[in-house]
Amino acid sequence: MHLRNVEMFCGAVELRSFSRAAENLRVSQSAVSQAIQQLERRVGTQLIDRSKRPFELTQAGIVYFNGCRDLLASFRGVEEKVRGMDNKVMGRVRVAAIYSVGLMQINELIDRFRADYPEVDVTIDYAHPDEVYRRVGQEQDELGLVSFPKSRGEFTCIHWQDQPMVLVVGRNHPWYQRQSIEPAELNGVRFVGFSPNLYIRRAIDKWFRELGATVDTIHSFDNVEYVKRDVESGSGVALLPHPTVVDECLTGRLNALEIVGVHWTRPLGIIHRKGRELTRPALKFLEALKNYPCIMTDPHVEEVAAT
Repeated sequence: MHLRNVEMFCGAVELRSFSRAAENLRVSQSAVSQAIQQLERRVGTQLIDRSKRPFELTQAGIVYFNGCRDLLASFRGVEEKVRGMDNKVMGRVRVAAIYSVGLMQINELIDRFRADYPEVDVTIDYAHPDEVYRRVGQEQDELGLVSFPKSRGEFTCIHWQDQPMVLVVGRNHPWYQRQSIEPAELNGVRFVGFSPNLYIRRAIDKWFRELGATVDTIHSFDNVEYVKRDVESGSGVALLPHPTVVDECLTGRLNALEIVGVHWTRPLGIIHRKGRELTRPALKFLEALKNYPCIMTDPHVEEVAAT
């Protein structure tokens, strides 16, 4: 049995996509499909039901996937021990992150990390918070990046950073030229928020109640990029973590305002499966995360963060 075929099979199952597995493994989509077909011929049964969209594992496929995943983990563990004997940092780190973690931050961090450790392949998949916990819990990814991290029995959680929250407006909004607003001005403002099932939405609702402000939530999204685009279009204002809007503010598409007397922050945490020994590359990436500063560029936002 060719171990590379097993790796492509597990990658397709974990990512729930032949194309995404091919992209991560730097092969063609047809190569992934052929690898899985070869495995099916070897075991003499169908592993994946391709008639469904998205595809599903057969009962045999579930058993096979669980065994192959353990096999790959064991093999990578042996490789890691051998590399560690020469103090080399080589291998792969897989990370799951929420959509709003801050693309500029992560891309810059990865560029720095790859410069220091060129023989480590870092893969980051963006997902809904519940999916991040699921992927780390099932050991599909070694590390997860989440906001408002929850204390759960199967996870170890490490505080990463606190990101200042700012009120964001588009260039056609009457507040666009301002640097701050008074809390009372929020009453009745058209607001673009996050979906009610997200913890950040519940936190924002709680902050507004404590402030005595009542906003008019006109749209809700589960993805920070959709929130930003809606604000850019002029629908309303939004409350977002500052690092997620740095690029838009620098290019003038959005403006970030301070709410006078308010210092709200969003905590970000790093999670990994409790009891799992992290690989040497994952430990190095974890160290890089902890040493990476929160991005601050706008002067009046820096004042908020410093208080």
